[in-house]
This record gives sequence, structure tokens and C-alpha cells, in this order.
Amino acid sequence: MRLRFINFLKRHASLLSLCRAVIRGAMKITYLFPIRQKTMLFSSFGGRNFDDSPRALYEEICRRKEFDDWKLIWAFVEPERFSLPRGEKVRIDSLRFFRTLFTSRVWVSNSCMDRGFELRNPKILRVETWHGTPLKKICGEEHINAVKKNRYVGSKDKTAIRCAQSAYDREILARVLLAEESTFMLCDLPRNDALLRYSDKERAEIRNALGIPKDKKVLLYMPTYREYLLNERKETYLAPPMNLKKWERVLGGEYVILIRAHYAVSAALALTENEFVRNVSSYERLNDLYAVADVLLSDYSSAFIDASILGIPMLCFAYDLEEYKEKRGLYLDLAENLPCPVCKTEDEILDAITHLDKAEASAQTERFRRRFAPYAGNATDAVVDEMQRRLKL
Repeated sequence: MRLRFINFLKRHASLLSLCRAVIRGAMKITYLFPIRQKTMLFSSFGGRNFDDSPRALYEEICRRKEFDDWKLIWAFVEPERFSLPRGEKVRIDSLRFFRTLFTSRVWVSNSCMDRGFELRNPKILRVETWHGTPLKKICGEEHINAVKKNRYVGSKDKTAIRCAQSAYDREILARVLLAEESTFMLCDLPRNDALLRYSDKERAEIRNALGIPKDKKVLLYMPTYREYLLNERKETYLAPPMNLKKWERVLGGEYVILIRAHYAVSAALALTENEFVRNVSSYERLNDLYAVADVLLSDYSSAFIDASILGIPMLCFAYDLEEYKEKRGLYLDLAENLPCPVCKTEDEILDAITHLDKAEASAQTERFRRRFAPYAGNATDAVVDEMQRRLKL
């Protein structure tokens, strides 16, 4: 019911705008609440997960003695699903959540901690890492949003700590988040630091845990979601034109395919798993999947930027490119900017995979990385250092 209500509001932009404006104005009274000086609130993807950059920052904060006496609280949609090594859990959108939200000294999130109402209490330090470089249009710039969101109209934010992977995404995020570019640290995303630290032993252990035979390569397929594709229950779903039996005939002797749906997809592919196909949509650590991937296959996703840090070959399966450009919109011309051909049919992508020149593809990926992810490797330390400086710890 909760997800259906959220999706309903997303499809009715004018109603969403009205709700935002009314609640945003009313919530300014919370700026008068007393702040608990050593309380920090975390959230990842609106409370869906215990992962991504907020988790990387949380784990580093747990290691630093300067935060030993801080209360660390995670907000989850389903708190019972997660176990924390340190701290407390709170159910997101509950009364206790909002009480914690309005009185915590620090917020750490990768989307919006304040449930989209753009609260900017100057007494609260906001750490907003975001969750990837946008190839597709976001935050009200989508074509599908004919009525734009009634966004915050005050002066641009100058106080939050934000992360950018490059000058490219800094420019876009500063505009859509109504923030000064000076609030962005050009340091990549904290979640990506770990990509450069996997050992051969760890990769072997992950492959073994996923049941991947030693003689098979891993094709990681990470399609993004289409918010305009809704089933009879008004849930977003994926329906790529893939005959997986055909894929197995063509690729099964060499590859295993891992399929990872976007976190916003409610109903993914109706997959029948076997030795060739694995559904890893609920696998907890995305970085593990990047670490064992031999080839990344995606479409309009920031996965291209993250995977480029590892230098792996990448391919684009944009079977609905014209529809996606019309209904959602893209910031980049894929053919001109991605380090790979843009394939629109199943036969084209299968041919691209079977004739992949790994050395050349990896070289193209490296050139792509230098443009879109040149700072990867030390974001977690950089962000926590800045937090300590702001907090005078």
C-alpha cells in the first residue's frame, strides 16, 4: 500500500507539488526544535537498504574514536530485515523517525533524508552523497514530468556536504538539487572505494558463494527502471526483449549471466534461475557483483561509471532508446559518449558479446573512466574528514 501511494504521487506531479509545498512550509517550525548534538541519522535509498555510500561512511565513522560517544541511528522501511553492528534502528516515516529527523545533528543519506521536502535547518549538517552519475534526466527534469515539481525556491544551498564523481555530474546535481557547486567534493562516491580493494581470494569466494563455475565468465546485466512501465497493480516492472533460452544457447558455454534489477523496480523479470541465469537483485553488496564481473551490460544507468573504475568491458543494450528519450530523457548522447556500441536488438547485443575484443574494450573503458570517474579511491576518508572538520571533532 505504501509503495502504491508513493507511485501514485509520482504519476500526479501537480498533486505531489501541492503536497510538497504545504508540508514544506509547515515543517519549518521544526527548525526551532532542540538538536541532540551527538546523534547521527542514516538512510540508504529511502530506507530500503543497509548499503551504498551511507554504509561506507557509517563503517568508517564506527572505526574512528572521535565518534565513540555518538548515537548512530539507521532509518529503514523494514527494520527487522537488518542487523547493525552498532547503533539503533527506526522505522522510516514513523513518529519516532520524524522526531529523530528533526533533532539529529547530522543526516547521512544517498537520496533525500527529509522525504523530499527539502528541509534546510542550518543547525543540521547534511551529508548527501547521491547515488550515481546521471545519464538519464532526474529530479523534475524528466520529460515525463510535464508539470514540474514545486521545488524549493530559496537561495541555493551552501552548507551540505555532497559528493561528485566528476565535473560532469557536479554541474547537473548542483542544478537539480539547487545547490552551490562549492558544496560538492570532487572525490567520487564512498561506496566505490571498496571496488579497488578486492583481492583475488575475495573474488574467488564471491564466485563460489554465487555458484559460478571456475571456467565461466560473468556477464552482469544491470538495466535501469522505466517509471512509465506499470503492471496491473501499478508497480514498475522490467520487460527487456530477451529470450533467455536463446542467450543460453549462444553464451552458455562461456558465460553465466547475473541479472540485477534497479532498486526502484517493484516487479522484475519473471526469471527461472538455472546454471546460466541468476537473479541477484536482492544480493546485499552490489560491489561484490562488479568485482566478479567480466563484462557489464546496461542501458541508461550510472552503473557504466561505477564499473569503469574496474576497467571492465561494457556494452549497452538500449532496446527502447527512442521511447526512453521521449518519455524520460537523457543528458548524454549514448553513441557519442559511452565506451561501446549502442545495441538496439537482441541479435545485435548477442553478436557484440560473442565478438568482444576484451583488450580494446578495456582500453575504451579506461578513457571513459578518466572523464567520468577520475577521483575514485579515497572518498570515504575525504568525506568523514570533512565531517569532522565541520563538527570540530
